[in-house]
Amino acid sequence: MEWSLADPRFDVDDIVEMADSFFGHEADGIVTRSRAVFRHRVTVACTEQLFNKSREFIAVCRDEPKTLPMYDMNGMVMGSHSVQPLLGFCWFDRGGYTTYSNEEISNAKFHHLDLSLSVRNRVRLVNEMIDQHILWAHTWGVPIVCSTSIRSEHDGFMRIHAKRGFTVNGSYAWIRTEKGMECLTKK
Repeated sequence: MEWSLADPRFDVDDIVEMADSFFGHEADGIVTRSRAVFRHRVTVACTEQLFNKSREFIAVCRDEPKTLPMYDMNGMVMGSHSVQPLLGFCWFDRGGYTTYSNEEISNAKFHHLDLSLSVRNRVRLVNEMIDQHILWAHTWGVPIVCSTSIRSEHDGFMRIHAKRGFTVNGSYAWIRTEKGMECLTKK
């Protein structure tokens, strides 16, 4: 498993496919989903990240490269190509505030994973996403990290945050960035 910053040339379609196919149905009946709109927003954010890493953070985790056969029209193997399946991605931004404080908050927009992965690998990836969120917020001086979920099944996700020292209220988990950094060093 390997993490890298999302590249607008190579990662956008896989991000859109994962988000829509695994999680999109959870918004059905509430909002009208559009892959084109999502693709546009992911592409813009990934491009912005190339020039201004302090504004938004989008990272992808890919599996080790796999070599797959390529077939001709008759089903005969004519070569091979390498693929690196997307295992998950995370997307954080900054500029959030509560109505009762002037302290900036970094909000997690997405922690998405391939739900066919083992529970052990999903927990590992979520922890790695949390690490990245804390480190990114720390690097850019954002004092609070917040992670939320709109999923109906969010208890496990929130338990991971609670074990990491986050204060969890319903589907919201938040922590002061400096406390999160302390928890990173204790791992």
